[in-house]
Amino acid sequence: MSPRATGILAVVALALGLFVWLHEIEGEADRQAAAEEEKQVFRDFAAAEIDAVLLRTLDGIDARFERREGRWWLVDPLLARADATALDSITNALANLPKEGSVAAGKNLADFDLGADPDAPGGARRLVRFEVAGEIRGLRVGRTTPVGGHRYVARLADDAIAYVESFRVNAFERNLADLRDRDVFTFASDDVERITIAGPDGGRPIVLGREAGASWQILEPFAAKADGEAVRELVSNLAHLRARSFVDAPEAIDRALRDETALRLAWRLAGEDADRTARIAGSTEGGRLFEAGRGEWVLIAEERLEDFPAEVEDYRFKRLADFDLASARRVELHFLEASPDSSASLDVVAELREVGWASEDSPLDPDRMTRLVRDLSNLAASAVLAEEMGEAELAGLGLAPPRARLRVEGGLEPGDPVETLADLRFGRFDAARGLVVQRADMDTVFVVAPEVAEGLPYSADHYRFAFETLAAAEEAEDPAPEIDPLEGVPAP
Repeated sequence: MSPRATGILAVVALALGLFVWLHEIEGEADRQAAAEEEKQVFRDFAAAEIDAVLLRTLDGIDARFERREGRWWLVDPLLARADATALDSITNALANLPKEGSVAAGKNLADFDLGADPDAPGGARRLVRFEVAGEIRGLRVGRTTPVGGHRYVARLADDAIAYVESFRVNAFERNLADLRDRDVFTFASDDVERITIAGPDGGRPIVLGREAGASWQILEPFAAKADGEAVRELVSNLAHLRARSFVDAPEAIDRALRDETALRLAWRLAGEDADRTARIAGSTEGGRLFEAGRGEWVLIAEERLEDFPAEVEDYRFKRLADFDLASARRVELHFLEASPDSSASLDVVAELREVGWASEDSPLDPDRMTRLVRDLSNLAASAVLAEEMGEAELAGLGLAPPRARLRVEGGLEPGDPVETLADLRFGRFDAARGLVVQRADMDTVFVVAPEVAEGLPYSADHYRFAFETLAAAEEAEDPAPEIDPLEGVPAP
């Protein structure tokens, strides 16, 4: 074969291959995409392009929702925030509604409950209008198919009838309240820099505040360090408060219930000069009336009142120790014996070894020491006795000098520098009132509840009873075997 003929055949083969590639391979992908698109009820817009939704809710209210600056709003019959998840579910259902099949052309839409007038016989059971780039479109949802449990649907613009899986239209079956945003507030917890709680008795309010990045402090009714975790929980409960139901006509509710005050709240956000306010009012069968400010009222669950404690003691700092349990490596204990001159002492050092906690100083119960370290890792007092005391008062409480001292040392990695994880001073213990305790780094005198104090080595006697008894008893029950020095020696 001549070179010219070979070249012509090569060009023909290349063209044929290109045709097969474009028609059979890439063309098949295009055909599949076109077929999938043909299965969609709507094909020329995305969910994010829908700017408004109009529908009659399950409870018979004609409502209009609009997307404004990225947020969904209910604009008719009243102005209120809409539930973004519910509206996004509706727009996604409209933009991505696949047909399971179609009905032959020429059928009467009313026979499928797809008529354009929902109030007329044979009218659509659900009519959802929506706007895309200013153009009004719509979907009619009819009755259930006789077989398969699908739902008949039709576009508002034409008479083509299709049917879809029933669950695809569930997003449109909502009461108006289900389409409204039940979040009472929209601020972030981290933005709150000051919060005030006032009870119904007219007493001094509790004021909690913090500087940017600083810890929470009690500002009123006295100055003291606040429990950051308790304040953060309070702020979070407020920021994430949810409405049980909506009160759009508060004037219809008994005025005495509206005027009643169970709790007042005020808070200030970073960068703002004025407080925002809210009030928990009277109790009704549906829950607690809540005035959210600006004349807005909702009902919240009755038990939500407990989320806003109105006693200053609930916010006082009572944390005695807080460390990672795995970081504890060494525990030092020092006790003053109950002697007339308080000079005799007992010192114990326990270390974490491969087999558990052990001490060279005493027959330590390793399991009991493990429980102690676990309790210490998250130890809190039940009350604050005083922010500070004089030396004579501390002596009277057994804290000057302390009857017992406890120190926990360690670090997350064995080779890391040693850290002090807890450093406590134990004073007098009363079975009814508890144990008085001080942190080494604070003047505050705390009280630990009796049931919690029973697990702490607050005296030499209690240490011997609770931490040595079991280990000593085990040693007594398993004495070392006696060896007969004449065993195996033949008698003369």
